[in-house]
Amino acid sequence: MATLRTISDHIIDICENAIKSGGNKGYLVIIETINNFKFIVSDNGRGMNKEKLEKALDPFFTSKKERRKKFGLGLPFLKYSVEKTGGKFKIYSYENIGTTVIAEFNIKNIDCQPIGNIPEMLLNVLNISGDFFWKITRFFEKEGYTIETNFLKKNFDLTNALDLMLLKKYIIELEKQIKEVSK
Repeated sequence: MATLRTISDHIIDICENAIKSGGNKGYLVIIETINNFKFIVSDNGRGMNKEKLEKALDPFFTSKKERRKKFGLGLPFLKYSVEKTGGKFKIYSYENIGTTVIAEFNIKNIDCQPIGNIPEMLLNVLNISGDFFWKITRFFEKEGYTIETNFLKKNFDLTNALDLMLLKKYIIELEKQIKEVSK
């Protein structure tokens, strides 16, 4: 896990967990307003029972066997980062059904991390997805857009640098459009 300096870094981390969950489908919803930044990551993976769910918020617990260090900071640090801003954090998980993580930051709070680079974060999530299907919905105020990996994989080679650059320009343009309309 890389250092989680921005909210975008948290999103990548939670999306990576979703991809590794054993499922094949996930949803990422990002809602940004003047005061709040909320994201929801949901997957149809193996999920967790109540005991594992409680352990998932313990920074000294990890389910990753291949790690040398036996701790996982992703979820606990996300929860801490959200609550530090006066925001809300929730996680729901059901064994053999999937997991949903909801994080809402109060971005006006002095303790809130920077949002980070949304287009690069989305490109990272799409790039690490493999055969995992994502439906990504992004809102800024009342304007938004949706990206689905099924469409992207039919029309782009996500391992090709030129296609990735084109996709990044497209996402940057979408971000520009929703922010201009909201003014």
